[in-house]
Amino acid sequence: MKWNDSDYRPITDKIIKAFYKVHNQLGPGLLERAYHKALFIELSKDLRVDSEKEFPVMYETQEVSRYVPDLLIEERVIVEVKAVKELNDDHKAQLISQLRASKILIGFLVNFAKKELEFKRFDNFYQIEKEGLSLEDRNLFQSL
Repeated sequence: MKWNDSDYRPITDKIIKAFYKVHNQLGPGLLERAYHKALFIELSKDLRVDSEKEFPVMYETQEVSRYVPDLLIEERVIVEVKAVKELNDDHKAQLISQLRASKILIGFLVNFAKKELEFKRFDNFYQIEKEGLSLEDRNLFQSL
């Protein structure tokens, strides 16, 4: 079976529109929690959204860690909210770990701290390959 990004397009389009709406209304300069709550409110208008849902990481029968993404949309997309001067490798690693632990295929890292909205999409190709999906269009997406 081929990995089909278009299955996610209606959800990801709404998520990106919500990013812009929240950023345009609140602007930069607030704490991360304000953007998190505003994004939750905006996304909840049209989509099923969980805030800070926990995903355990198991080794054999024991939990060895737990990952808590900011937002989980439609059980299909993770959004990690930041309000920082610059996104760095630690922020990216955090989202990648959340994608791996949750087995979710798509995630967004969004930064509201700048005058211009900044966001980056990550596709969990580790999980896509594990599920046996074809990656013919891999060059269209950012790999983990």
